[in-house]
Amino acid sequence: MNEIGKNASTSDTEPGQVKAAADRVANKASDSIASAKSAVNETVNTIADKATAATNWASQKIGAASEAPSEFVDSGAEYIRSRPYTAVGIAIVVGYVFGRLRS
Repeated sequence: MNEIGKNASTSDTEPGQVKAAADRVANKASDSIASAKSAVNETVNTIADKATAATNWASQKIGAASEAPSEFVDSGAEYIRSRPYTAVGIAIVVGYVFGRLRS
């Protein structure tokens, strides 16, 4: 009977040991998952910050590029208004030169 009692006590402790081992593995897995989640969040935030900065930079460059032609046209129109005869003379000369180059 002593043998049976010994087997009974061993079988009682085995589930406890298995549960304790499973708990240790689960705790380690939870820590690893939390660490991975934190790393992913930091990476996503970094990428989002860099994408925002790139978008702002691109918007500024597009804005500057779209304003440049209108500034050029405005300055040209102002020149024509201030010197209309000179502007017409320049246009005639440029037209003549282009016409001679095409022939």
